Amino acid sequence: MVDCGILFSHTNLHSVQGLQGKKFGNVVKLQLGTVKCVVVNEQKNIREALVTRGHHFDSRPNFERYQRLFSGNKENSLAFCDWSNTQKVRRDMLKAYTFPRAFTHKYISLDNLILRETQDLVKELGENEIVELKPILLKKCANIFLNHFCSENFDSNNEKFTKMIENFDEVFYEVNQGYAADFLPFLMPLHKKNLERMAAVTHEIREFIQEEVIKNKLQTYSPETEPSDYLESLIGHVKMENMKNDEESSMNWEMAMFALEDIIGGHSAVGNFLTKLFGFLVCEPEVQRKIQSEIDSVLGSERLVSICDRNLLVYTEAVIYEAIRLIASPIVPRVANQSSSIDGYKIDKGTVLFFNNYDLSMSKDLWESPEKFMPERFIKNGKLFKPEYFLPFGGGRRSCMGYKLVQLVSFGILGTVMQNFNLKPVENEIYKVPVGSLALKKDSYKFKFEKR
Repeated sequence: MVDCGILFSHTNLHSVQGLQGKKFGNVVKLQLGTVKCVVVNEQKNIREALVTRGHHFDSRPNFERYQRLFSGNKENSLAFCDWSNTQKVRRDMLKAYTFPRAFTHKYISLDNLILRETQDLVKELGENEIVELKPILLKKCANIFLNHFCSENFDSNNEKFTKMIENFDEVFYEVNQGYAADFLPFLMPLHKKNLERMAAVTHEIREFIQEEVIKNKLQTYSPETEPSDYLESLIGHVKMENMKNDEESSMNWEMAMFALEDIIGGHSAVGNFLTKLFGFLVCEPEVQRKIQSEIDSVLGSERLVSICDRNLLVYTEAVIYEAIRLIASPIVPRVANQSSSIDGYKIDKGTVLFFNNYDLSMSKDLWESPEKFMPERFIKNGKLFKPEYFLPFGGGRRSCMGYKLVQLVSFGILGTVMQNFNLKPVENEIYKVPVGSLALKKDSYKFKFEKR
């Protein structure tokens, strides 16, 4: 392991990681301000840290900014908390909703939600010659998530709903940024105004969730009743915990609220990803034609695309994988909860681990022409093929809880849009898709949707 005494912001860490791996080796020690870090390169070492020794590296960085985003306690967050019994309980409760088994009631219900929202999307796109797509996609994704998890639905013109979506998108962009102050806490006062603004944004989100989503359900729902959605599961769990009168209960209502807000906020990740996906496709007319040809041959022009068709529409599914690969979004950093090792190199307790997912996604040793958009690389013998070195959602018990929903919702929206439209560029619009993060700025791309 090589010691590189350098400081840089982790917004650009993906580009630095590849250079460090090639120059210094598979496990690179860094001193980022006051924080001891390592960059883990190559698939076998990343898998060792995420899976084989994942229980040694299941904490999260203790950045002051994240503490403030979650009411002074990052343990309130699903993604940025350390591993604990509370985290296990929250993940276990989510699984039935984020990983619905094919053709079960929850799966069919989710399919119907996606079908409804994509039909509205097709109608809206058909009414406008030029469309700024991201705000529309975020609304459709938000309604899918709110209905799936909370049995609530909102009109697209509802001002409170629109503001909630804008607020969630702002939080999503913020948590995907890296600042020197994360590693040099004495710089935190420089971010005072931004942190105050984010505190106001998160407060508005909480108000919307309480007033428009939870309403009186906390008082009226009985834990003896079979829950109809994730919100009722949370309420029932907290009420049962309160009955135990146990000071060390696994979850209180404050934690439950953050868990609910976190998972609802997942719609921002899907909406931002889809916007980037269409940013790729507008420059790939041949890929569009292949998607359309597959859909036409399998479903015809009448039957709508359903998530139940995923096994039949292999190329369409592969397009989603290829966009995920090219974006090369970082795996959320881990922290060593004990002294351990990776590839034989000692890792001290408290060390922050960054994973070089960028190199896994863009390595010329692993991928043919990695800079090209080639969905075929994920198809083998007519079936979807996921190489073992493709790890966009991490691995082990801290893997992304929402990745299946990303795939399902993205598949339904992508398939339906391509079934109905040809995607065309707008003159003078630049379709350069940024890599290293799912988050896009508020103003994104404009597209033309030409009816087929």
